[in-house]
Amino acid sequence: MTVKTPIYLDYAATCPVDPRVVDTMLPYFTQMYGNAASRTHAFGWTAEEAVERARGEIASTIGADSKEITWTSGATESNNLAIKGVVEYLAHGAEGRPQHVVTVATEHKAVLDTCKHLERDGVEVTYLPVGRDGLVRMDELAAAMREHTSLVSIMFANNETGVIQPIAEIGKLCRTRRGPVPHRRDPGVRQGADRRRRDVHRPREHVGPQDLRAQGRGRAVRAPSQAAGPARAADPRWRSRAG
Repeated sequence: MTVKTPIYLDYAATCPVDPRVVDTMLPYFTQMYGNAASRTHAFGWTAEEAVERARGEIASTIGADSKEITWTSGATESNNLAIKGVVEYLAHGAEGRPQHVVTVATEHKAVLDTCKHLERDGVEVTYLPVGRDGLVRMDELAAAMREHTSLVSIMFANNETGVIQPIAEIGKLCRTRRGPVPHRRDPGVRQGADRRRRDVHRPREHVGPQDLRAQGRGRAVRAPSQAAGPARAADPRWRSRAG
């Protein structure tokens, strides 16, 4: 049997887009192509509604508030935003308190590079080893955590080895071993999830000193109307946007 095309074995790096995603996005590439940030015309309104509808759907799926969803260009940007954001936020409000981050030696390069950058800025980073099974040992994680630990950054599903870390246990450990931390609603110490849409389709978890994933407080987000067009000119938002 002659193989006419190569066999692709690199789904961990990128993979075909789900046909359902293609069908959903195609109209916004060919018909409704307005800039969601352009608020002075109906094309922009249509795109903005689609973006906010998607934000609400994602928030509802993970039990969060739509305001907690931030769009980025990809996993590397998400990792940088989460890790640097938490550390810098806490350092700014901690009156010079030293910052400490815990991660694992098998983390994604985007996380390891970010941690190396933080080390150059004086942040202390602990790189935990993993066992032969690729899993983090809970006793080693507990021993590594300190009163001034700002963040525990651990990949939920490793896109190279396929190892799935016990993220629920890790989150529980972070809650029980945390030291003095900011107020519960302090946005600087939230747990975040980086949905890597084109790798292994699993979330990456960045667990802070408080596990602040919104459990039980997620509420249904009403999807905006899909109707758009000239009729939107009567929308009172036109005056505020145009003004």
